[in-house]
Order: sequence, then structure tokens, then C-alpha cells
Amino acid sequence: MGRRKLTVLALGALGLAGALTAAAVVAPERAALGAAVRTPSDPGEVIARVPTRDAEEIAARRALAGDPAELEAAVQIARAEIRRARETSDPRYLGRAQATLHAWWAMAAPPADVLLLRATIRQSLHEFGLARADLDRLIALRPDDANAQLTRAVVATVTGDYAAARESCARLAGLVAVTCRAPLDALAGRLDEARTELARALRGRVRTELRSWAETTLAELALQAGDRADAEALLRGVLARDADDAYARAALADVLMVRGAHAEASALLAGRESIDSALVRRAIAEHAIGGPDEARLVQQVRDRIAAAAERGDRIHLREEARFALEVDGDAARALRLARDNWDVQKELADARLLVHAAVAARDRTAAEPVLAWVHATGVRDAELAVAMQELR
Repeated sequence: MGRRKLTVLALGALGLAGALTAAAVVAPERAALGAAVRTPSDPGEVIARVPTRDAEEIAARRALAGDPAELEAAVQIARAEIRRARETSDPRYLGRAQATLHAWWAMAAPPADVLLLRATIRQSLHEFGLARADLDRLIALRPDDANAQLTRAVVATVTGDYAAARESCARLAGLVAVTCRAPLDALAGRLDEARTELARALRGRVRTELRSWAETTLAELALQAGDRADAEALLRGVLARDADDAYARAALADVLMVRGAHAEASALLAGRESIDSALVRRAIAEHAIGGPDEARLVQQVRDRIAAAAERGDRIHLREEARFALEVDGDAARALRLARDNWDVQKELADARLLVHAAVAARDRTAAEPVLAWVHATGVRDAELAVAMQELR
């Protein structure tokens, strides 16, 4: 669920990323891929880059090493690891965050800060039920905790509990509340009103990170309405302020590819392939134009899919399904992955993907869950409407 909402307030810009989990179930078609082993021949090749740590984190690590029960130090380190997971899309950082919190991880009622961190990690693993339980417990203790309410709104939205999501959004204030509520209004058939309200709320002075989140959300609403030009302009504005905004960059690449500008999309993502979402999109873009980097990027995606299967990691099903559909042309496998993904999360991107896969596989029945969801919510989405028409 690579949603932008968590990157604004929660724990100093947390995001959604994958991590190793014993609870994950490996899809047979993923495990069968097999990971390729490669031994570098160039002694100067960079295999991995170690993130820098500031003086405060180094001090916290020393404190935790001296006393494994030092809560404040553990929380600080776990926050840093989760932030790295978001920035790099490397699941190992979430595993490290969980390991840092091991003294409190299995507690039924850990300290409040640990509850929020544990919930964030669990929702990143797509363990939404466990994450929701932690968030409900935390909110019972601290009902005015904006981070907890915003995270709960994300989890509730992804799992289709829109009433609970609205409850959490209602506990927020100002632009945060409007941005939290806007996608829910759009899902409920009030797309135009949601766009208008959010655009109005963005007028005036807003701190940069909050503006970027709100404008990215507004861009997504523009895409829903079929206004790709407005969406592109908004996303370019976000990247002009923060070139490292991986979510906005991936969203802009999608807009460019929809209008056929695959070469521009590839250039936009070049050099950022350490992030899974960027790698998959660039591989798709290069494949579409037969670009010079196609073979290398496609193989990198296959290697990462194989490695994820070996770990038992099922949190990138959306990306895998898209790769299977747009690069491999394997509609049957893409459909299996898209249905598995829909069972876990139900965002517009997931609905679009499942219908596209069903169209490619000529299997209307497979799209019935999305058709029922559209009917129940009243959602209006330009891309989904076209795909549903093709399905008919």
C-alpha cells in the first residue's frame, strides 16, 4: 500500500515498505521463479550503500547496546530504520526496526510509542488486522494522537472500513483533516466536491512537506477525474520542491506512460532503481520503447521478485502483477497476482489493475469483486470506467 499519507506526520515521515515476515505466505508462482546468484567480476563494483547515521542516532545505538531496555533509544533507532525503509524500499530496514523493538514487540500492551511503531511496521507488512488492533489500543489511550489517527485512517481505508477512516479523519484538523478526508469523499462519489475543497484548503502558506502530501493527493483526485494535465502539473510542482519524493516521482511516471511518453518516464526514474516502485516502472517504460537499458532492468526486476519469494514477502503483489502484465505479457499470472493483491488491499490502483488484468485474460468473472465494490461505493474513476467498458 504505498500510500503517501504516512509520510507526512507519522514518526517523522514514515512510509510504506516491505519487510520479512514469518506470517507471509509465498505464492507458488512467485516461489517457482528461483533467485539467480551472481558473483561480481569487477572489484570496484558497488554492491550496497550503507546509510549515514547522525550523531544522535549513533549515541542512541550506544545507549541501547549498554541497556537493551532503554526505550527512548530504541524508539529513536526504530524510527530511523523505518524512515530508511521508506526512502530505499529496502525491506531489511523494517526487519531491523522490528529487531530494535524486540524487548517490547510481543507485549500485549507495550508503551504507546512502541504501539505506533509496531502498527506502522505491521501495516507495511500488510498485517492490517494486527496493525488496526494496535492503533485502536493506542487511540483508546491517546485519542488526540494525530499520528495514530492518521495511520488508522490509512489502514481503515485500504481495508475498506470507510466509516472508521472517517472517524479518524474527523479527529484531525486543518489541511491534514481535509487531505485525509478527500480520498474518502472521492470514493463515495463526491469527487468534484473533494477536489474543490482540497484545492481551496491549499491556498495560503503551508509547510513544504504537508503541501507536498496534499498536492499529491489532489493530483490523484485529478487523475480520478481524467484530468491528466492537472495531475501532471501538480506532481511536477511537488518534485520541484522535493526531488527525492519517490511517491510523487512514481506517480508522475505513471501519468507520462499513460500519455505515451515512455522515454520521458524512463529518464525521470533513471538512477533511482534502488527503489522497487521506480525500478518496475522504468523497466516497463524501457520495455515499451525497446530502450537500451531494457534487458538489464528487466533482469533486475526478476531478481528482486525471486529474492522476495525466497523471503516469503508478499507485499509487492501490485508491482509484480503490473510487471507480469506489461512486460511479460502473461495475463493469466498477472490476473492471479492482481486477485491476491485485491484480497489484501482495496485502493483505486488495485481496482484498476485487477480490471486491466481481467480484460487482458478475457475473464470478466475475475473482475466481479471490483465491479461489486464500484457499485457499493459509488466511486467515479476515469481510467476504471474505460477498463470496465472494455470488460463488457
